Amino acid sequence: MSRLDTIARLVARFFGETKTAMTNDSYGSKLQAQIEQYREVANIHDLPEIFHYWSNKHLRPRLNDVIGVDTLSDFYALPFRRALEAAKGVRRLLSIGAGDCSVEIGVAKRLLEFGVRDFELVCFELSPHLLQRAEAAVKNDSLEPYVKLQPIDINQWIPSERFAGVMANHALHHFVELERIFDSVRDALVDEGVFVTNDMIGRNGHMRWPEVLEFIDSIWAFMPDRYKLNRQQGKFETLFVNWDCSHEGFEGVRAQDILPLLNKTFGFESFLAFGGIVDVFVDRAFGHNFDPSLDSDKAFIDFLQVLNDRLTDASIVKPTTMFAVMTKRVNDSPRVWRNWTPKACERRVDLGLQL
Repeated sequence: MSRLDTIARLVARFFGETKTAMTNDSYGSKLQAQIEQYREVANIHDLPEIFHYWSNKHLRPRLNDVIGVDTLSDFYALPFRRALEAAKGVRRLLSIGAGDCSVEIGVAKRLLEFGVRDFELVCFELSPHLLQRAEAAVKNDSLEPYVKLQPIDINQWIPSERFAGVMANHALHHFVELERIFDSVRDALVDEGVFVTNDMIGRNGHMRWPEVLEFIDSIWAFMPDRYKLNRQQGKFETLFVNWDCSHEGFEGVRAQDILPLLNKTFGFESFLAFGGIVDVFVDRAFGHNFDPSLDSDKAFIDFLQVLNDRLTDASIVKPTTMFAVMTKRVNDSPRVWRNWTPKACERRVDLGLQL
């Protein structure tokens, strides 16, 4: 029996065992009504509740263990604090692709709470609309002495000053000139500096790789229809659509190149990778179909996480997202989850199916 046949039987058995419980309380009909009602909801970009269930149960303990932090602000602020202490007079920090600076504002506040006062967090962003929102938010929080906004196309950036730390929060997968940008970040960092990022490292356009798609298709065939409404696209997907987001702007334009290039350019102090299968079901497109108040929905997500982990352990599935703290120094033993090192998590683009 093939791996796919085994997964198909597991999924079929899972839904066979839970079907009665979900039918008896008539929740299926209520969910269908909610699905129809949701067509009229304008804001579908908020992370679904099932994502928070999944991240708190499965991701947070790994973040605590590998990185030693519990929040996104601390993920950036703690390495920045260490770098500022070691940087010998360099007090500037940098965020590339800062957007509306909501994350950067949180980082600046944490640094202030740590007692760090003599720093500037420079925020590079191209969009004038996002910069306008960022300016208002910085002013509202009285952070003008600490958070500095700079309009710039990062693809054309030539560093002219040094930084103790650089951050990129879900920005790298929008960049085209990755080689140039990573070289510029390395050049701009002081010797003791850190490069910290939380970003996507899966297939370009956030598509699934062929070997992952086979597992998802097998799951999809047995999954109840109420889970198959794509809330972002506003359509029901009888079959899973392996959508290429890079057709719209620069979303995921070179996602698959990020990790291999980082491996060539930096050393990793700590690295946490995850995703591949389960993220399809907890993210914005389909995650809103799941209800964390239902034990059956939570059990299905838990099942997918275990499946994702086992396939990653076997190097069949490669992760799609990372948290990484990097330096200019080579490090042969970074802190990682299990044996999922930065090199092991690369997905070679010249491979076909990995089954």
